[in-house]
Amino acid sequence: MIGLRRGMNDRLRRTGVVIAVLAIVLLFGPGSVRSASAGNSDATRYLVVLNGDYALDGSYALGQGYALCGAYALGNTYALDAAYALAGSYALCPGGQGYALGDNYALARDYALSLVSKAGGQVTDDLSKQIGVMIVESANALFADTMRSYALVDEVGQDASWKAFDSTEEALASGARFMSQAAAQRQAGGSGPKASSDPLESLQWSMKLIRAPQAHAQKQAGWRAVDVGILDSGIDGHHVDFTDSGIPGSLSNVDCSRGHNSVSFLPSGPGVGNPDPCVDNQFHGTHVAGIVAAQANGVGTVGVAPNVTLVPVKVCDSSGNCYASSVVDGITYAGDQKLDVINMSFFVDDDTFQQSTRLKCDDDATQRAFKKSVERAIKYARGQGVTPVAALGNEQDDLSGDKSCDEIPAETPGVIGVVALGPDSGKASYSNWGNGVVDVSAPGGAGTTGDCRNTVLSTAPGNAYVCIQGTSMASPHATGLAALIESQFGKLGPDGDVKLSPDTVESYLERTAVDIGLSGYDKCFGNGRIDALRAVNGDKSTLYDASAPSC
Repeated sequence: MIGLRRGMNDRLRRTGVVIAVLAIVLLFGPGSVRSASAGNSDATRYLVVLNGDYALDGSYALGQGYALCGAYALGNTYALDAAYALAGSYALCPGGQGYALGDNYALARDYALSLVSKAGGQVTDDLSKQIGVMIVESANALFADTMRSYALVDEVGQDASWKAFDSTEEALASGARFMSQAAAQRQAGGSGPKASSDPLESLQWSMKLIRAPQAHAQKQAGWRAVDVGILDSGIDGHHVDFTDSGIPGSLSNVDCSRGHNSVSFLPSGPGVGNPDPCVDNQFHGTHVAGIVAAQANGVGTVGVAPNVTLVPVKVCDSSGNCYASSVVDGITYAGDQKLDVINMSFFVDDDTFQQSTRLKCDDDATQRAFKKSVERAIKYARGQGVTPVAALGNEQDDLSGDKSCDEIPAETPGVIGVVALGPDSGKASYSNWGNGVVDVSAPGGAGTTGDCRNTVLSTAPGNAYVCIQGTSMASPHATGLAALIESQFGKLGPDGDVKLSPDTVESYLERTAVDIGLSGYDKCFGNGRIDALRAVNGDKSTLYDASAPSC
């Protein structure tokens, strides 16, 4: 996971992914970048969180229990009777009681839209049916204050960019180098494993640490019906390591047809880059995707679950910026599509004027709006059968302290939070941790010299490869294993969706983990180091690895 915060005199300060200094050949330069215009470039985006109880059946109760008649003098404050002819169509005050908006979704939504319009806003993304959130653009500087004055509105947050990870140019300036398959083998000082294996498997210490090759050989390499959403900067859907045969242009396990762009691309930002989800806006999403599901095709590397389907959900742009509205839309889309697992190697950050805060705190209205929106989106997605996995972050923080401030989405209820390990199973020094926060630990890398033997090798755009490290790399190892668990124990429903509840997936992931550190659950490693072989065999017996370093 990569996180960057902006300060008054510090434009970009890296707090996230640690880029390994990896030499060799820049196989293909970054692709051409373009911006697609959408909306009013002078407008500001807002997340409007509406009141009401959360109904997963789609009848989100906007303002349930909120009486139009009663506290509100409709005739004086809002001319709703005239605007909507409610008096003729609805008994607003049956028996002297207030009419609850939640009893009729269409009426509730119509009323919410009227409030947005009155405040000078235009809804650009209506998620009210799924999660009771509307994403709105407005040029009215008083829009947020006006909307907060309505009883139907719970929270309003001005949308903001947060620096999720380095752009390609910034990464290259920091010493990262994309390399060809042959160059990676030369980096290892050998010719690689036997010819029948993918040539770079010998460098994949992370897969060996979690026994992924044994799981593939003995029982499970994934099921194509299982789909994994990569919420990131996009995926290079044409990378040869995602093809079935290892031949450019052959069938890929990246489903571009169901890919989704959650970023609003405007001329002056937000959203610098290509909106196509199967074009990586830089390199991060492709690297994460390769860890999950690079295919065993005789080329390059092999992912944790090489046979599953990848669905790119673009929530970040080419400059490394992501937006709260994009993340909420992306998670909600994953629920709409009933994806089986999603990976989120980022934190949701807000960016007020020349200042940014990483944690979302309940005492700040904007941060509260972001936090609630993500919580609702995650709850909706889980209700649709999605297992959410997230990186815990790279700030070396104990996150078990003040629970009024949370790392989002990793600390969002229902999300599996992942700590990063080095090759010796020790906690990576950069990785966040915390009692009740970390669920499992997985390989993320712990190197300082740019050696692939200590950082995580995976795919990069342009049929290239790169070794980097961070909790961004740990999370997709756990995501890939969740996909193997879905493949092994899930059942294909009549609708073509694989059925296995997120609670069951999480139970397998945690209870089959190898105990490291202190005996039992601990604040550094959670339930332990994930183990693919034990997971696909359903082996929940206790296994302790005394050779792993303590935290």
